[in-house]
Amino acid sequence: MATFTYVAKDRSGSEVTGLLSGGNIDDIVSQLHGDGFAVLHVAEDLGSAKTKSWLKRFSEISFGKVPNREIALFSRQLATVIDSGIPLVKGLKGLSGDGGNKMLKKAVEDLSVRLARGESLSDAMAENPNAFNAMYLSMIRAGERAGTLDKIVEQLAVYLEKVDDIQNKVKAALSYPLFVMSFATLGTLFLLLKIVPTFAGIYADLGQELPGLTRTVMSISNAIGDNILVSLGVLGALVLGFIMVSRTDGGHYAIDYMKLKMPIFGPIIRKTIMSRFARTFGILMGSGLPLLESLDLVKGAADNAVVTRAIDNVKDSVTAGRGVTESFRATGVFPEMTLQLMATGEEAGELDTMLVKSSDFFDREVESTIQGISSLIEPVMIVFVGGMIGFIVVAMFLPIFGMGDAMMQGATGM
Repeated sequence: MATFTYVAKDRSGSEVTGLLSGGNIDDIVSQLHGDGFAVLHVAEDLGSAKTKSWLKRFSEISFGKVPNREIALFSRQLATVIDSGIPLVKGLKGLSGDGGNKMLKKAVEDLSVRLARGESLSDAMAENPNAFNAMYLSMIRAGERAGTLDKIVEQLAVYLEKVDDIQNKVKAALSYPLFVMSFATLGTLFLLLKIVPTFAGIYADLGQELPGLTRTVMSISNAIGDNILVSLGVLGALVLGFIMVSRTDGGHYAIDYMKLKMPIFGPIIRKTIMSRFARTFGILMGSGLPLLESLDLVKGAADNAVVTRAIDNVKDSVTAGRGVTESFRATGVFPEMTLQLMATGEEAGELDTMLVKSSDFFDREVESTIQGISSLIEPVMIVFVGGMIGFIVVAMFLPIFGMGDAMMQGATGM
């Protein structure tokens, strides 16, 4: 049990404050409603909170934002609650009792409290930005205005599931080569800093003339070993410089531009961005939001400075009176297939439908590209790692091979 402070109004309209004990905020709200109070605010008493152990408080901390898959699951559950006719406050209390992400659980608890106070669902969600972003919030508001909240929430669930699925596939495709490259780097450093110096000491005692390849590898090993602190300092400075540059507008734009132009993985990143852009823009337009508001919101879904700047240009062009497809084509950023579907949708009055079809196309393209790269990249990585480590091993064993040949020649001469 914990102690909570509350602010409420009694039947005469007078504001009262006090302390109550209960298991959670919902228990306190229920108690106050049962006593005939209109709840204005409930929060855990700070003095009581201090009695918690530091370990328990740490376990309750949530970092970052709620993952898409968690919001997608919540959206499906919320759509079921709305469609079944269960009062939202009661339904949200049930959802807040489910396990899962702690940040989302707290957000849902807060939603139920705010709805019980008479706030709208969108206003309550606006107070929990770590769980519900601007795009989600705008669509909920559109659903409330149009009376289609259940359909909007269902669309959001499908959208978030699609986005999460594609993101996971892209991460899986990128994580394998990253892991292999990290392993190769660590393995190479181990050979250069531990194994090579051992061989160098042996060869120094023998006084044998070493092949050029062996001397080169030993020179690299000495350079790294003698300047390890300087090397780490330079590496740290480069990382820090990269982070600082990436936080500037120009640097962020340049990095995002290079992502799109990367060999092998650039096309995957571009198609993923286009899929996310088209699906988000289509859903926003289909929900009844104004075009300019939809363009503002879709920038966040693109998550790329190059595409964001292009959308800003589109917004300016549309504001000046040009057509939607014409404005997008003028940027030179969006693929022709998407532009053709947009043109067809714009003429037929089904822009949202055509955009979603474009997104489906890019989803299939991403999956196909990932499968192709996955089948190709494994043997390439094996050859790369084997070649890098094998180069060092061969270089260090060359003198031994030379000694063997000399001994055989000497035996033959005798």
